[in-house]
Amino acid sequence: MLNLTGKKVLLQANDFLQNKIIATVAMISSDNKSMLLNLDESLLDGKILYKHIVISPRLSKDDLGVLLNDGELGCSAIWVPESKFNNKTPFNISWWRGGAAAITDLSIL
Repeated sequence: MLNLTGKKVLLQANDFLQNKIIATVAMISSDNKSMLLNLDESLLDGKILYKHIVISPRLSKDDLGVLLNDGELGCSAIWVPESKFNNKTPFNISWWRGGAAAITDLSIL
């Protein structure tokens, strides 16, 4: 398992966010292809509250080890509304059909 849990990361501004944001790595999937971030500051977009983001490498050849080795990872990010988040299945994004998502860069602080 990668030693990223608990690390602070910086998500660059993107199509969904105007500014950079800081988050903490909460969990890593067993296949090392996705991680759950907890936002340091909740995000309110309209009436939707976000506290979590599911991140996966943008390129299929990459895994989360790129973040440890290079300090930066090109990734896909899906913001999970609090109304959809489930602690028992934190990586489940099967409900997603559009909206709060972006291609961005993630770096370790």
